[in-house]
Amino acid sequence: MIYVNSITAALTGILSADAALVSSGFSVQEGEALNRDLHLTPWVGVYHGHLAVAPLTVGGDAPWQGNVELILYVQEGSHLSGQDANRRLNMAQGAVLDVLRQNPTLNGAVLAWLGLEIAPFRRDLVDDTWLFTNEIVLKAQVRA
Repeated sequence: MIYVNSITAALTGILSADAALVSSGFSVQEGEALNRDLHLTPWVGVYHGHLAVAPLTVGGDAPWQGNVELILYVQEGSHLSGQDANRRLNMAQGAVLDVLRQNPTLNGAVLAWLGLEIAPFRRDLVDDTWLFTNEIVLKAQVRA
């Protein structure tokens, strides 16, 4: 069986333990509601998305194979401007992508990640606070 919770926990652990992210003050949370507090940025939320599983043999002893989507919301903000928030978000996202590139198996939780998609998710302005979020969908191959 493929345990998606183990995969999201591994990814959360990798991000939480990375020296560059820790020294930059990143908050990393698994499965929590989207952050709305500028003081918790830079912030990364880790979630799982779609899981597609195909047995390699019918009733045989070979392990199952699947593809899983891991969703990361990377968030940064600013009191100065949307431009500043966007620049900070791009830097934060780059730091997260560096961590992912250094660990293509997520410490053995997946066979390998196959690709990723990045898209703007939210651009919020509340009072004098710009809070910008990008969504990264990481696609990985897994085996039970």
